[in-house]
Amino acid sequence: MSKDRSRLLGVLFLGAVFYLSFVILFSQRVADNDLWGYLSFGRVFWEDGYFPFRDVFSYVPTKPLWVYHEWLTGVVFYLIYKYSGPAGLQLLRYVVILFTIYLIYMTALKKGGRSFAAVIALIPAMVLISFGHVPVRAQIFTYLFFIMTVYILEDAKKSQKWSVLWWLLPIQILWCNLHGGFVAGLGLVGLYALGEGLSGRRAFPYIKIGVFATLATLINPYGIKYWLYIIDAIAMPRPEIEEWMSIAGAVRNHYQYLSVFTFLALAFISSLLYAFRREKKLTDILVLAVTIYLGCRHIRHNVLFGIVFGAYVPVMLCEYWETWKAKGLFFARSFWLPGLLPVALLFPLYLLINPSLSSIKVPSFDILTPAPHFPVGAVNWIKANHIRGNILPHFDWGEYLIWISYPACRVAMDGRYETVYSDQVTKEYFDFLTGRENWDVFLRRHPHDMVLLKYKSRTHLLMLREPSWRVAYADQWSVLFLRNREKGAESK
Repeated sequence: MSKDRSRLLGVLFLGAVFYLSFVILFSQRVADNDLWGYLSFGRVFWEDGYFPFRDVFSYVPTKPLWVYHEWLTGVVFYLIYKYSGPAGLQLLRYVVILFTIYLIYMTALKKGGRSFAAVIALIPAMVLISFGHVPVRAQIFTYLFFIMTVYILEDAKKSQKWSVLWWLLPIQILWCNLHGGFVAGLGLVGLYALGEGLSGRRAFPYIKIGVFATLATLINPYGIKYWLYIIDAIAMPRPEIEEWMSIAGAVRNHYQYLSVFTFLALAFISSLLYAFRREKKLTDILVLAVTIYLGCRHIRHNVLFGIVFGAYVPVMLCEYWETWKAKGLFFARSFWLPGLLPVALLFPLYLLINPSLSSIKVPSFDILTPAPHFPVGAVNWIKANHIRGNILPHFDWGEYLIWISYPACRVAMDGRYETVYSDQVTKEYFDFLTGRENWDVFLRRHPHDMVLLKYKSRTHLLMLREPSWRVAYADQWSVLFLRNREKGAESK
């Protein structure tokens, strides 16, 4: 077989692996809880015709200013959902994902990696970044703008044409209004300034653009108060939110073990490659070290490291491969060996995600709200019985209830979390939800008309002892309590 034909077959082989990887990793139909919060904001903005600077969905005390860092996402998502339905949102997600992957690939080439190495590194990187891209969430914009920022910084560093850095200003303006993750872009600029400065190269262009990019983020509906919220949000702990767990916490709680394993494996590989690399590039080391640290602190940040891995590692793979070829090592002579490595990773991953071995050929364009992810049965019962009032829900269901039931019903707590509710209200709510000591303080302090909980949760069992409440509806996933004065059907 000729060398050219062998390379063509290799490219086709990796292309097929890439497509299969994309379908397996990114085809997700179950809606994210936060999606309904975005759409609810967008509905108020477009249908009611005003910008809600104060919460309108809850009945418990809320903050005087609702700083919703995802407001523009809600405005955009609602229009797409209204005119094209779930398929439009899924199409947007797939386009953003493909553009993100493309920029990772182009950044790898910009740094000196070759196409084949870029694809090889990209496939395991896709495994890690997939955990932040399913299903439809505002974070998809952060990941896109993150790699876009890396590409621009690398382009400026390589070409020494500093004018390209001015593109970071419109990116930051758009980014800060779509999602609060814009601080990651400012952090990248700071790391490049530090790394280049300590390496004896020009740091001032990065410092200057960093200052202007930071000022550009003041172009938002909340002005400087947005930054006051961001500073507080960055520092605050979120022990009740699973995706904010540390790597150690995720291991202890057996949460997202596949994401954790992939992160640890890729972090070890990249660290090993840099440790034995002849040319130590301080800027690259800083970016890798910080993203690994962030991934260890909170598993939701694993995606940022996955992006950096896909962009930074290919050039090192090429360097090591050339060294191994020069030494005449047998595995470096085979063109097919590198292409088999992603398959070795992809096949067990396929079995984990799809143990039934059902055929997955094309990405899905549906968005579903099945039980037990959502309390579909209880919501249908509430509507069928024309019940209105205040609902104290399970945390994950709050935003879904806002979308389905507002304005007939309002919620006590939802996934908007620190953007709306004070620390005291949040603490009392989670004391209730987890059945801690003084669990009933939140129950008695606010004017709840309904309590909607997961079936057989700790709080469900505690509520059965409350004489003022009775079960009005229950299925195998959810249970709805009404006050005894309420009229309604008996338990199912």
